[in-house]
Amino acid sequence: MKNIKKIAFVAAVTVTTLFSVSAQATLTTYTNLALFEAAAGATSLETFSTATPNVSGNNFAGTFNGFSLSSVANGNKSGISTGSISGSDNTAIPANFSGQNFYGWGEGTQGNVGPTTTFSFGRAVQALGFDWFDTDVTDSYSLKVNALTTVVFNYKSSGFFGVIASAGESFTTASIQTFTDGGFISTEGFDNVRVSAVPEPTSLALLGLGILGFVASRRKATKHTRG
Repeated sequence: MKNIKKIAFVAAVTVTTLFSVSAQATLTTYTNLALFEAAAGATSLETFSTATPNVSGNNFAGTFNGFSLSSVANGNKSGISTGSISGSDNTAIPANFSGQNFYGWGEGTQGNVGPTTTFSFGRAVQALGFDWFDTDVTDSYSLKVNALTTVVFNYKSSGFFGVIASAGESFTTASIQTFTDGGFISTEGFDNVRVSAVPEPTSLALLGLGILGFVASRRKATKHTRG
């Protein structure tokens, strides 16, 4: 029987408001891109198209649109790729990934612990989503938030996955970790990363002051006209 590989996304979470900070965000998960985009609003997009392919067995680090990305190889390969990393995939890489740059990792030896991959956001974010694939159809994944909330999803080989924090809440890092490396030797990857940043408190305060100033000026102008 093949072992099942589980990948956990561990998100260190903060709440960004004008006056308070909380230790946990409540996340809603999405597997439909259109629904995610409708709920997330404006997002930045990273396609890795201008990144230099650099897959290796070394730890990876790179800065992209809206986030930095790092990995601890743990005996596997990771980095920006345009094709197979493992060299012996169970299923083919999906057409929308094949020949395109994506961030990925591959199992050099069956049974190795997969790399730890971490998103770090320069600003707190409310939404994170990406297209993903895995050439091992027996894999399964879990999303873990602050070691308290786990959402398991089992897809065959590819799809979209996204999370959005509840109103007023946010997160600043998200880590992907392979806990059990079993089944086939395979390549995993993600692309088209979408991020929605939370407005900074200072910006929110200035916006509020601007609105108040506009209202005050309108009232003053109305009073002057009537006088």
